[in-house]
Amino acid sequence: MLSYRHGFHAGNFADVFKHFLLTYLLKQLKQNKPFSFIDPFAAAGKYSLEDPFVEKNKEYLNGISKVLASKIKDPFIQDYLDLVSQTNPNKHGNKLSIYPGSCFLSLLALDSEDKIYLSELHNNEFEILKNNFDQDKRVIIEKKDAYASLDQMITSYKGTRLVLIDPSYEVKNEYEKVAKLIRHNSKQFPDVCYMVWYPVLESEKTDRFVNQLLDAKINNTTHIHIELNNSFLRMQGTGFFIINAPINMKRDISNGLDVLLKILKDPIQTAKINYNVF
Repeated sequence: MLSYRHGFHAGNFADVFKHFLLTYLLKQLKQNKPFSFIDPFAAAGKYSLEDPFVEKNKEYLNGISKVLASKIKDPFIQDYLDLVSQTNPNKHGNKLSIYPGSCFLSLLALDSEDKIYLSELHNNEFEILKNNFDQDKRVIIEKKDAYASLDQMITSYKGTRLVLIDPSYEVKNEYEKVAKLIRHNSKQFPDVCYMVWYPVLESEKTDRFVNQLLDAKINNTTHIHIELNNSFLRMQGTGFFIINAPINMKRDISNGLDVLLKILKDPIQTAKINYNVF
């Protein structure tokens, strides 16, 4: 299993792909006002790269550090890297002291009139989250179970809404719970954009989860499955289901995905991205 504390993995290759996609979605979708971002598995929100949780594995060295050390011209990757740089105003060269989580990226990417809803159940993470974000008037922070109350979270906001689903996948039956959550809420709120992250593991759970969501036949579903096959990591890739993505997303981000794959893959292993729209 992956560690519950996201700090163990902050800035790793999965974060890079996730936050590249998230930055794109935030910047595209916020053009339609009113706009709200809902993150019901928010964790702490931002992470010191000198924290013991991060230092334990230093996964950022095979993630964001590699990207920052590369010459990149893709404008959508640059949008993401600009937000990372804003989180580190005093950084020297490519050396970071802080890596921004999803909710901190939303704070930087969104406009003053946009709304941000954050929820986290883990006691320590919740307290850190409040300390990090309590002063921003755009943000509401609650300690709620997403599986029991996501529909309530969504109905609290009007207009264009982006919901990020990226739990730890450590809780028993979490893959099944996520699949059920998405099937239910996509029927209840068919106009909402959902971004669902999942880890690619050498496990039947990954395949079963992917098949459950594909078999649900939810309209306007984009499935991005990335296999890096990194010999030095247990997680062999990362994947996303995005429901109601912007119409030009594949055209806009395909090059960026290819660039990131080339940078982040194990140089002696084959890697691939499967990008399908249903």
